[in-house]
Amino acid sequence: MGRVAKKSSNSSLHGDNSPAKLRQRRTGSKEVAETATPSGIVPQEDSKKKWKNWRQRTIFTFVMIGGFFTVIALGPLSIMLMVLCLQVLIYREVISLSSVPKKERDLPWARAMNAYFLGCLEYYLYGQNIHRALKRHPWLEAHLQPVFAHHTFISFSMYLLGFVWFVSTLRKGYYRFQMGQFAWTHMALALVVMQSQFMIENIFEGIFWFFLPIALVIVNDIFAYVFGFFFGRHQLIELSPKKTWEGYIGGGLMTMAFGFMLTALLSDWKFMVCPPPNLHMTAFSHVQCEVNPVFVPREYAVPYPLASLLSVVLRRQISTVLIRPVQFHSLAISAFASLIAPFGGFFASGVKRAFNIKDFGNSIPGHGGVTDRFDCQFIMAAFSHTYFTSFIKVSTVTVGSVFSAFLTLTPDERKEVFENIQEYLQLYGSLDTATIAMTTGA
Repeated sequence: MGRVAKKSSNSSLHGDNSPAKLRQRRTGSKEVAETATPSGIVPQEDSKKKWKNWRQRTIFTFVMIGGFFTVIALGPLSIMLMVLCLQVLIYREVISLSSVPKKERDLPWARAMNAYFLGCLEYYLYGQNIHRALKRHPWLEAHLQPVFAHHTFISFSMYLLGFVWFVSTLRKGYYRFQMGQFAWTHMALALVVMQSQFMIENIFEGIFWFFLPIALVIVNDIFAYVFGFFFGRHQLIELSPKKTWEGYIGGGLMTMAFGFMLTALLSDWKFMVCPPPNLHMTAFSHVQCEVNPVFVPREYAVPYPLASLLSVVLRRQISTVLIRPVQFHSLAISAFASLIAPFGGFFASGVKRAFNIKDFGNSIPGHGGVTDRFDCQFIMAAFSHTYFTSFIKVSTVTVGSVFSAFLTLTPDERKEVFENIQEYLQLYGSLDTATIAMTTGA
C-alpha cells in the first residue's frame, strides 16, 4: 500500500491519463530511440521520412510567414489581436501538460480557475495598452479616467477574488495536486503571458521593434535547420538531439548578415519606424513623424587597411561609408537571437522531456504545437524591449502624456496650470489679447 501511495503522489502533476502521457504513448518508440543515441552524435533518421518532414515543414513555414506579413500589413490592432491569440493558445498548451482528467472530474472548477487567472492578467496588461492608445484621444480618455485611475487596484482585486476562490476549493486528498496546479498556472502566466507582453510594448515604440526581433528568430531557426539538415554532424546539446553545432554557427552568421541588411531596407519606411499614431493604421496609411536619430544615416570613416583592400578590389578609393546607427544595434540584437534565444527553445525541450512528450501539440503540421514555434520568441521580445529602452529610446513628452497628467490634477490645480500657460503664451506673443478674451469669456 505504501508503495502504491508513493507512486500516486509522485505522478500527481502528470497522471497516467494526462494528455502528456497519451502523446508519449503514441510517440514512445521514437523517444526511446532518441534517448538511446550516444552523446555527441546526431541521431540518424530514415531518409524517406526525413525528406517528407522537410517538405511538410517547408510548406507550413511559408504559410506562417505569409500570414505573419499579412498581420503586419494590417497594422497595430491586428498585431495585438494576434499576440493575444498566441498567448491564449500557448497558455492552453502549457496548462494541458499538467492536466489529469481523472482528478479534474472531482475538482470541477480547476479549468475554470486557470481561465480566470488568465483573464485577470490579460485585463491588467491590455487595460494598460488601451490607456496608452487613448492618450492620443484626450477627450475619450477623460471620460474613462476614473477606470484608468484605479486600473491597478481593480486588477489586483480581481486576482484576490481568484485567490480566495482557489483556497475555498481545496479538498482533502487533493492538496498536493491542487497546489501543484496553482504553481504551474502562475509559472505559465509568468513565462508565457507576461513575457509576451513585451511584444505589445515594442509595437508602441514602432512596428519595426516588433517585427525585427521576431524576423531574426525566424531566420535563425530556418538557417539553423538548413545548415543542420545538410551539414550537421556534431550534437549541440543533449536536451535537443537534432540541434547541431553546424546549424548553430551557420544560422548565427546568416542571421547577423540578414539583420544588418533588413534594417537598412526598413529604415526609410515610416509605417515601420514611427510610433503608431493610432491603432487602425495600416501599411497603406500615410504616416509621418520625427524618426528616432538611429534611423538617420551617418558617415563613418573606413579603416585604412580595409580602405586599401576595397580600392584594389573595386578599383576606386573609398574612405567613408553611410551607415545607419540602427544597423549596428541590429548586430547586437541578431547576436542575441542567434546565441541566447535558442536556449528558450532548449528550455522548452527540457519541459517536454520532463513530461515525456515529443511536441506541445500537433496544430502546425511539421512543426508541432504553437508553443514549439514560439518558444524562443518570448525571451527575444523581453531582450529587445530591454535593449531598446536602455540604448535607443529617446525620452519625449507628447501632448497626450501631458494631457493625461493634467487629468490627474484637482480642479484648482488645473485652473492654475491653465492660467500659467495662458500667461506664458501671452508673454512670448503666442497668444493675443483677443484670443484671451474669447477663452475667458470676457
